[in-house]
Amino acid sequence: MVFIYGGGFNVVEGGGAVGGLDESTLAQKGVVVVTANYRLGALGFLAHPQLDNESPHNSSGNYGILDQQAALIWVQKNIGAFGGDPSRVTIFGQSAGGDSVFIHLSSPQSRGLYQHAIIESGPFWVNGPTIKHVRSKAEAEQFGQQFAANLNYTGPDAIAQMRKMSAADVINATPWYPSSWLSNYGAHFSTKVDGWVLPESTEKTFTLHHQNPVPLMIGTNADDGYTLVAGANMTVPEYVTFVRNYFKQDADSVLLQYPANSTAEVQTRLGQIMTRYDFAYSAKYAAGLMSDLNPDTYLYRYSYHIPDPKLPPLAFHGSETYLLFGEQVLSDPSVPDNIVDMWTRFAKTGNPNGGMNVTWPRYTREADRYLDINTVPTVMSGY
Repeated sequence: MVFIYGGGFNVVEGGGAVGGLDESTLAQKGVVVVTANYRLGALGFLAHPQLDNESPHNSSGNYGILDQQAALIWVQKNIGAFGGDPSRVTIFGQSAGGDSVFIHLSSPQSRGLYQHAIIESGPFWVNGPTIKHVRSKAEAEQFGQQFAANLNYTGPDAIAQMRKMSAADVINATPWYPSSWLSNYGAHFSTKVDGWVLPESTEKTFTLHHQNPVPLMIGTNADDGYTLVAGANMTVPEYVTFVRNYFKQDADSVLLQYPANSTAEVQTRLGQIMTRYDFAYSAKYAAGLMSDLNPDTYLYRYSYHIPDPKLPPLAFHGSETYLLFGEQVLSDPSVPDNIVDMWTRFAKTGNPNGGMNVTWPRYTREADRYLDINTVPTVMSGY
């Protein structure tokens, strides 16, 4: 099981050995767990026409994804020495790590490097209402050129001059926003459609059924958006304009479902919109498209509220990783036991069933059935 961490592709302190997470909870179930670092921010995702010119693929900007692919190649070559099986590799990631799994499912260079995939709250849309992760080549290169210009590097030797900077200076110059809302909604370093690593957007790849058709387990958290919209500070008129600009002819029905009469209520509604449209709907759409190619597709919603006073009383973004990786928090022991069991069973066989009193059905659009992960796992319909 190869874990890909999140952080919006821009949190430069990210790493494979994520603080507080204990991969041994998975290893105790008989799997070999691999974590790997990948470059973030400008070091991982700077796109620039001059870098394109140096590439035999006319590509730049997806260096962080290339790092992940290098880790997967290493696993293929070396995991046998650690008791692993290179023919049974599962890639799994949360948030931007889940987004990365989408990219590996879409990238020709990643085919053959894994056999199963798990996506936990990974953004999918090219242009979601509140999250914008995958950029076009033009957008990414414009952002990269502006980043260089802000450092006074312009002209035909801009990249050559930037290479004189230390890695620390590049990291310190990487823009980061003061709020979770802006870090998701604002312009930032991220993955791009480069025509090589990512020939087309993940959304288009899945829509055209060009993705790698491996067994897939995918899901979201019931309150994914609530912590990610922190700091939006949007007024009611600004909220109405935001909804109308994005949803166009559907704006009235969205505002009817998510009305707001105060700044505090706007914050709540933005969290609900992000949860529904950027996470839940994208997971459901991707699951349906994968099920067309491989029936071993499983959709979940994690709705358990960890009853620990140190944490928000929500199924917030990333809260399932506390239980998956053995974080020391107060919880019903059956919930982490079930999560670890399902994740590792799927990694071994491509099917998460066998350890619970409920059978998690394969996902189909017609039945629209999924597993609600809570104190008592329950099969539901209408995701």
